[in-house]
Amino acid sequence: MFSKAESLLRSSSFRFALLTGLIIWATTASILVVAYLILENSLWQRIRSGLSQEAERIQALVLENPDLDIETLSGLLPESDTSGRRRFQNGMMAMHNSPAMQEHHASMGLVTPPGHLLGEGERVTDSNGQRVYQRDVQLPDGSVLILSRDIGYLSDVQRSLWLSLGGGLLLTLIIAILAAIWLTQRSLRRIHQINAASQIIRSGHFDHRIPYANPQGHYDDYDRMANHINAMLDEIHSLAEKNRQVSDNIAHDLKAPLARLRTRLEQAQVETPSDHVSDSLAELDRLFEMIQSLLRIARIESQTTTGFESLNLDDLMADLIEMYVPVFEDRQVRLTLNGHCGTVHGDRHLLFQAFANVLDNAAKFTPPGGEVRLEVSRNDDVIDLVIQDSGPGIAEASLERVFERFHREDSARSTQGFGLGLSLVRAIIERHDGQVRLSNHHGLRVAIRLPV
Repeated sequence: MFSKAESLLRSSSFRFALLTGLIIWATTASILVVAYLILENSLWQRIRSGLSQEAERIQALVLENPDLDIETLSGLLPESDTSGRRRFQNGMMAMHNSPAMQEHHASMGLVTPPGHLLGEGERVTDSNGQRVYQRDVQLPDGSVLILSRDIGYLSDVQRSLWLSLGGGLLLTLIIAILAAIWLTQRSLRRIHQINAASQIIRSGHFDHRIPYANPQGHYDDYDRMANHINAMLDEIHSLAEKNRQVSDNIAHDLKAPLARLRTRLEQAQVETPSDHVSDSLAELDRLFEMIQSLLRIARIESQTTTGFESLNLDDLMADLIEMYVPVFEDRQVRLTLNGHCGTVHGDRHLLFQAFANVLDNAAKFTPPGGEVRLEVSRNDDVIDLVIQDSGPGIAEASLERVFERFHREDSARSTQGFGLGLSLVRAIIERHDGQVRLSNHHGLRVAIRLPV
């Protein structure tokens, strides 16, 4: 589960989809917040405008009727509250001019002629604990008429809007994340199909192709990519088959005349023994060996892994060491084996041949008194095998070229061989879905990794 989550988070598709969703979400959030602020300002503007119009109307009324006192205006009020203020049915309040009120207004500099407004409107909490927005009007008798509007409902509206806005944005964010996950999983599913098909092709099923998710004529981007890859695979497979067929034909065509030539030389050797004939027979044997190696490489590259089985690699390495100890002793080279690796899925004969080729090269190029070390280890689902010699190594520029068929370094031309040994090693290891790497570290270091 954690590996799937990690794979999802590391996916570029998920990051792109999530980024797109977050940008859309942030844009939507900004628009909604601006809309909320505009709505809130509009509500306040209506309250202020309505109260200002009422205050201006009363102000004009007081100026036209200087004898109008607060009692006359208070007659419109059905009752008074405990603070000495009287509230009109339309939300206005009247307060008599008391010493405390006079002192309060004087301290605030609100000493104005009768009929004038006292300051701007303000938001206050009245004696009943209600939030109101009020304006004051100075009356001729010194009393103050307080005009107010109840704004308690506005807090409820704001709270409801904030809850709706926050809930909507949270829901939108969750939907954006879920949409990003869904789109990513859909994209990764197609990518996994392509990877799975690639693994099948690499395992030797060269006729396998990447499947399409949609019928022809309705291809999406992945189908078009799969179509191009399949076309490329068809071309590569065709070229590889032609190349392999040419190599096989040459090898097979050479076997027959070389076999006849060898038979005649053997007859000549019986009738007239000669060193020249013996040398010719030896060279023919080397040619046969080269042809067999070419055919073996072609056969390994074309075969599948259906014949693989579980085998004990420790036993294989023990047999290998037992066979090569006399060879290394004759060359005065020390051969050691360290570590254990357990079982692996593969072909015992092919793996034995690959490891033997590497040891054979190490024996050829390690000087007397040197050492060749084999170290095997198992890490999780892979087995690592390292063969380290103390020879001259290989030029850095040629570490990859030595895997090419018939490639031989100048320093190796004095020894027998055709330059096919490491080509055969790579073909066998790759047939087991493994890897082989060369490096120089106080000699040549051959690192082979095989999946369990």
